[in-house]
Amino acid sequence: MRFVLNVVLWMLACLLLAMPALAKPTVILTDQQAAIRVDTGLDFLHDPDGRLTINELTSTAFSQQFSNTGTAGFYVGLTDDTYWLKQRFDYQSSVLAWYVQVLGMDEAWVEVYLQPEGAPPIRLDPEPYFLYHTYPLAVAAPGLYTLYVRVKDRNDGLGLGFRFTQAEQRVNIHHIIFYTLISGGLLALGLYNLFLFASLRHASYGWLGLGILAINLENSRYTGLLHQYLPVWPEYAQFYAVFSFLALLGYIEFFRDLLGTRHYFPLLDQAFRVLFWLLVGVLINLAWLPFAALCYTILAALVFTLTAFTIISLFFTPIKLNKKLSWGFVVFILGSLPALLNGLYIQLEFVFGLPLLLLTIFLFALLLSLAQTDHVRLLREEAASAKAANQAKGDFLTTMSHELRTPMNAVVGAGSLLRDTGLTVQQRSYVDKLEIASRHMLALIGNILDVSRIEQQALSFEEIPFDLKAIATELEALFAGQAKDKGLAFSLQASAASLWLQGDPTRLKQVLMNLLSNAIKFTEQGQVDFSLLVEEEREELRVVNFAVNDSGIGITPEQQAHLFQPFSQADSTTSRRYGGSGLGLAISAQLVKQMGGSLHLESALGQGSRLWFRLEFPIAKTLATTLATVSSVVASQRLNLPAAAILLVDDDLLNQFFTQAVLEKLGMQVTIAGSGAAAIQQVQQQNFALVLMDVSMPEMDGYETTRRIRAMPNLADLPIIALTAHAIAGERERCLAAGMSDFLCKPYQIADLQMTLQRWLR
Repeated sequence: MRFVLNVVLWMLACLLLAMPALAKPTVILTDQQAAIRVDTGLDFLHDPDGRLTINELTSTAFSQQFSNTGTAGFYVGLTDDTYWLKQRFDYQSSVLAWYVQVLGMDEAWVEVYLQPEGAPPIRLDPEPYFLYHTYPLAVAAPGLYTLYVRVKDRNDGLGLGFRFTQAEQRVNIHHIIFYTLISGGLLALGLYNLFLFASLRHASYGWLGLGILAINLENSRYTGLLHQYLPVWPEYAQFYAVFSFLALLGYIEFFRDLLGTRHYFPLLDQAFRVLFWLLVGVLINLAWLPFAALCYTILAALVFTLTAFTIISLFFTPIKLNKKLSWGFVVFILGSLPALLNGLYIQLEFVFGLPLLLLTIFLFALLLSLAQTDHVRLLREEAASAKAANQAKGDFLTTMSHELRTPMNAVVGAGSLLRDTGLTVQQRSYVDKLEIASRHMLALIGNILDVSRIEQQALSFEEIPFDLKAIATELEALFAGQAKDKGLAFSLQASAASLWLQGDPTRLKQVLMNLLSNAIKFTEQGQVDFSLLVEEEREELRVVNFAVNDSGIGITPEQQAHLFQPFSQADSTTSRRYGGSGLGLAISAQLVKQMGGSLHLESALGQGSRLWFRLEFPIAKTLATTLATVSSVVASQRLNLPAAAILLVDDDLLNQFFTQAVLEKLGMQVTIAGSGAAAIQQVQQQNFALVLMDVSMPEMDGYETTRRIRAMPNLADLPIIALTAHAIAGERERCLAAGMSDFLCKPYQIADLQMTLQRWLR
């Protein structure tokens, strides 16, 4: 707007400069006139280089070179040149306390000289009382005087006017009080928002507080409340321009957060970000940039145009516009209209133009603050609701996982018992299929539980030694046969030597098994390649690259965008043709991320896929600790266990039956307690070598039962092993804190039970 205005003013100036000089009457100052606005033509002289001095200007050589504007004001528009203006006045007042105010030059460099008739000119100094460019007239006696004003404005368009006022009229005390109240209100709003930012750590409060404080300081150029504390220097306009740009920067970031443009209007948000960095660039270069006000006006016009477009776009979405924000913009538009029209030189003679504008700014800032408070309160309510929903979902998934694991323990136990009986070939085939289905069901339950853990940020990772070669060998043995059954070639690239690292081998294998399982599932012909290679060696660190390549169906770039989201697959036909829950890759991506890497995908439709990630592992410190983890290799072997009396505490009849059968098969003497109270009674009546304690039981759970047993004399060292289907983070710690000796998660393999018994039966 200011750009258009300056163009119009420049054209007007050209027309005025082409006009012949007009006879200009002299302004007469009398006691009856409290204030006089110069409404006649002004004499002016163009000084392009700014080299003319006041003495040269008042000489006969230049006195006849002045032209006349023919209007009450002087408007040139954008120019870096210097101009001299001349105004004659007849001082007939007996009051020796008159002032001259240079209007409309808040952003310019001004020098004012007064020349009594027949005497040399003297320079007037501005009075740092209220408004800049208010000069006391150094008149000694009535008579004719000539006022010379030298002006230059490299920050904005050049245009000014004159006003003579008596001392008591130079400043309206009511205006001062009003300006002080408005400035105090804006200061309080700005500091309040900054305080909320410091307390709540919500960035939009900080941006809003910065914007309000900056606009308050920028307003002081019009109210003059800081002028008595600031010196007058040629570049002081840039000082105020800094506040203008900071206010606009704060507004942009606040508005982006308030309306959520980042999520709802990404293209508009990108435009806001571009304008933000343009403003930052201009702000950095303010000291060297001419016509900064014009740059600011253009950028501000773009920002508010983009704001208006965003608000209009809201009406075509389900998003509701905050009412306080709506009223804020209505107040801003209506309150700024008189100032806008006056800026276009449509004189409304509106006395309260500046007070109205300042009040508008205050109300706008107040309504924005209230809208921000509503916005943050709504966000907190939504966050609390989402947290409660996630907690409820997590509790549901955890409960369902427990309820599913409990009968699955019986299924796995039944399969294990059946395998060791005399079976026909057909029966053994059934048992094999039962084991495959059980493993698939357990994997699905584990994936659902992992989703719950990820959403609740409850995933835990071990830091134990493991052999990278052993993981590669184990995965090759597990998946090479599956690939061969589908007629696929399977290749492994890995180091031939053992490499002991520190990390979580279980989570690492979980990721790799997901990737290899998917690769084989979605490949009909061709091959699957698995590589596990050390890329970098850094002192006590190793960087390992894991990659799975296949020649399968591949996916499009559009499908890839949703592939790592839970319960998502490439398209709706994938689950029908290949099966699966769509959880594997989502969980794998999160696991890799929390282990310090990033899962990457390269794929094209019909050309296969490549999934890869890189992780850093410390080298394992001690071999003794490392070798302790190898016990899982021999877990499947038959161990020599001493016959011992075992108390099995479980309220589920199926689990009682199959766990008792397994224990008796291992040579144990089993006593069953169906509740916590029964368990306490049994340990008081009989000596047991070990107790297998179910955690979830009615009336008295396993934790309370264990605590009561531990409180009994001579039972402090009795091994109590937790049997639980709660495979959630922190469950092991909770069991140990209750006094249990070890932890076994349902469903468990017979080998796991064997290893636990071997560890505790002496």
